[in-house]
Amino acid sequence: MRSKTSKYFFMPPLTAHPQQPTLTVKPSSPLSRFVGGGGEKGLRIAKGMGEEMGSIFQRIVNLGKISTFVITSLLFYSVVLDSVPASTIARYRYSCNFTFVVLDDASDLMDVNQIMVFPNSTRQSVFIEEAKGVVDNVEYRGSLVLDEQGNAILVFDFPPDFVKSRSIVTLYVRATIIQKASNGPTPIDELKRALPSEVPSSLAERYAGNSTTWPISLMIYSLVLNLTEGREGTYYDLLNAFSKWIEEHVAYPLEQGVRELIGPQYPDETYENGVGDCDDRSILFTTMCRAVGIPSFLQVGGIPKPAFQCEEVKHGGNYVYRSKGIAWHAWSMVYVPRVGWIPVDTTYFDDAVVERAPGGLCYIKSPEGLDPKIISSAYFVANPILYANYTSLKYVEEARAWERAVKEGRIKVICDEELEISYAKVPIPTEVPLILGLVFVVALLLIYLNLKRREGLLKKA
Repeated sequence: MRSKTSKYFFMPPLTAHPQQPTLTVKPSSPLSRFVGGGGEKGLRIAKGMGEEMGSIFQRIVNLGKISTFVITSLLFYSVVLDSVPASTIARYRYSCNFTFVVLDDASDLMDVNQIMVFPNSTRQSVFIEEAKGVVDNVEYRGSLVLDEQGNAILVFDFPPDFVKSRSIVTLYVRATIIQKASNGPTPIDELKRALPSEVPSSLAERYAGNSTTWPISLMIYSLVLNLTEGREGTYYDLLNAFSKWIEEHVAYPLEQGVRELIGPQYPDETYENGVGDCDDRSILFTTMCRAVGIPSFLQVGGIPKPAFQCEEVKHGGNYVYRSKGIAWHAWSMVYVPRVGWIPVDTTYFDDAVVERAPGGLCYIKSPEGLDPKIISSAYFVANPILYANYTSLKYVEEARAWERAVKEGRIKVICDEELEISYAKVPIPTEVPLILGLVFVVALLLIYLNLKRREGLLKKA
């Protein structure tokens, strides 16, 4: 931490200028002859030259002070303020207080002693500063584990069946998140050459096809079959067809009341209802990819938004959610041979056209086709903090169980979370110090030439 006075550290102290001594010139002195003769005329010229020389000298001194201040400020920025690793683009502080009150039988709820936290990844480093679980005023310790999907889970050492009727449970976590610069967008040309048949069998078994972890209905298979009939079958062609269908047939809810559910929908529900938010649309898109053998899973992250505030109250006050500084978003991750995993976002991308529809709905469309949904998706342009990877629809099932308990009045949930930016990198372009240095040299040269010209005029006089 730096003290409040550190901003004055490089400011020069304010001091009074010493009084200039009086210049006395005798008529016969060498100086009087140099400046144009003796007497009052010579004295006036000498005085004028002295004042002029002093003025020019003062300009040089002032310019030197200004230049010194600017250069020192740049050094201060680069050495002190920019002392974090070069790959860091931001540092955040996140806190979440999740409290639920058991009002009736809630034995069907799983994982009541767990809370998910932001994981470490190639894009971010996470440091848990405080974590505690409290049941009826008794505090319990927590330990960090990874689930089968690679998500970071804080598990507190009270058993789930310890929670009884009228219990009050609070799970709290506070963490520092250092976000790193990510790789650039994917070359689209690779998608136009890739084929689903090139996918390694190990990835296809885990992330594609119909499975117990991600079941695909005959309804979705039929939809995909109609969309792919007569097409080339390249990655680009298939992904474009799926995302195009979603943007034309699945409306996005602009208001909270439009969509009854709090949590995510199953892909069949989004298909039948024709309404879905970011995770609903992404779940449907991921399911369509899996149906043709393209590995895909759902990824969720928090987008930092300092001015953002949200409060949502539902089910007679049994669900209260308050958020500051963070907006949640979801997108699909798709595996491409010779490239790796890439994001495809059907909701958040540059140059999107929003067409409003009756009932608080809208359709989000891309005039440029598939390309912006990849290269200018939220993953690249909004720098989300990665939160979870979902390779199983079990997460929809678990969210639905909690929502059922809230709606039936068996539990009351209150969640308060906040994301604060403690550091945001504002890089100084390389050209700035070079331009400043060039301006400084040119200014000194002009002053020197002006001084020499005036000196020559005085000699002639």
